[in-house]
Amino acid sequence: MNQSKLIDLDKKYKTFEKSLVKLNRELYDEPELGYQEFKSVEKIKAFLKNNTDIKSFKNSQSTKTGFIGSLNSKYRNHIAICIEFDALPGVGHACGHNIITTSGIGVITLLNEYIKETNTKLSIIGCPAEEILPLNLENGGGGGKIRLINEGFFDGVDAALMIHPATRNELNPLMIAVKQLDVIFHGKAAHASGSPYVGKNALDAQIQSYNAISNLRQHLLPTEKVHGIITNGGESANIIPSYTRSSWMIRSQKTSGLKKLEKKVKDCFKSAALATGCKVEILEGYSHYDNLVSNEILTDLFEKNAKIVGRDMRRNTEYDQSKNGSTDMGNVSKIIPSLHSFIQIVDDDGKVVNHQEEFAKASITKRATNGIKDASLIMALTVIDIIENNYFNKL
Repeated sequence: MNQSKLIDLDKKYKTFEKSLVKLNRELYDEPELGYQEFKSVEKIKAFLKNNTDIKSFKNSQSTKTGFIGSLNSKYRNHIAICIEFDALPGVGHACGHNIITTSGIGVITLLNEYIKETNTKLSIIGCPAEEILPLNLENGGGGGKIRLINEGFFDGVDAALMIHPATRNELNPLMIAVKQLDVIFHGKAAHASGSPYVGKNALDAQIQSYNAISNLRQHLLPTEKVHGIITNGGESANIIPSYTRSSWMIRSQKTSGLKKLEKKVKDCFKSAALATGCKVEILEGYSHYDNLVSNEILTDLFEKNAKIVGRDMRRNTEYDQSKNGSTDMGNVSKIIPSLHSFIQIVDDDGKVVNHQEEFAKASITKRATNGIKDASLIMALTVIDIIENNYFNKL
């Protein structure tokens, strides 16, 4: 039955494919950082208004660029498609969030007519700021979905779906938990040549803690990660730095492991402060990202429909699970049956990976636009399966 539905959906997709590919390119051409995706959101809403029955949106007050738009006001059940549209500093859409957005829009547009005949509401939730940026930036911290959860945007949702472009076709990737810390050392300025003994070197404190964390890495599990950058290392080489700042991410396979690892990392900062005579100030991000929990039924449905579409999707057990990152979709998955699958747009040979400029360029290739189409069709077929087989009470 899904094979015949695929034929109908494929015909429908062709009617708006050029416009969707154009939108994908426009988002690529004008990348915007988290919580500042105003132009992107304007383009997304315009596309939905012009191609679907969504004519109005509820906008987030806490994020400014978050929103929800829905099809079918008479409903018993509720399915949400999540999209992301923030970019990375310097490398633009190097995580392919333009593909996430256009794939999600593809689902909504494909099912615009179908959903009218059901008792299910289908929503698209615009989720800003998935990327975690340093807290010293105005838009730092990430956590757009967490803010939307707290604002009630996911209330009453029975299932949430999204895809993410990657180096492999993976149904249920092991996305691990993460917490953000920004670390400030306060020292004392002095002439670096004439009176260095008067000062307290806040850069030494940052370097000392960086080296301590490097030593700690030897004893971490393969799925535990700690990485950071120094965002302020001082003002001039002839002044003992009195203020330095760094930004860090701590990752653990599960949320429960974050606290133990966080203590070890904080001890590195505290010991550096003690050794240099500086004071340390540790700032925490808005929240933490939970590890992703992929719903088994949604995973099975997605796998089946991927085969119908002609894309070979694999389980996480077939891949090296020391290579994964994190997502605030993990927080959604802890409260709502969710799926966050990977769609491959580059070869899995290590030559091009997420968060590289080359990956951003890959997001507008023919291979990527084929991925948008496949993702749209697979998710649309999965939504149809959920509705027609009444999986709502089984998820």
